[in-house]
Amino acid sequence: MTFEVVISPFKDEKINSHINESEIWKEAYTPEEFTPEILRMHPAWFSYTIQFDGLKPVQCTKTKVI
Repeated sequence: MTFEVVISPFKDEKINSHINESEIWKEAYTPEEFTPEILRMHPAWFSYTIQFDGLKPVQCTKTKVI
């Protein structure tokens, strides 16, 4: 199991109940991909720490507003 940070403009307060179908995946970035140009595209951003089993997301362990 690995933990990865995913940044998205979508807020999902119930992500753990539908993590694979969450709308955060519609526009998701890693911290390395997140540039100032991307930051200006939306007024708010959210950081999700996601636990993965291989390539499958299994649990969100932390959420914060950027």
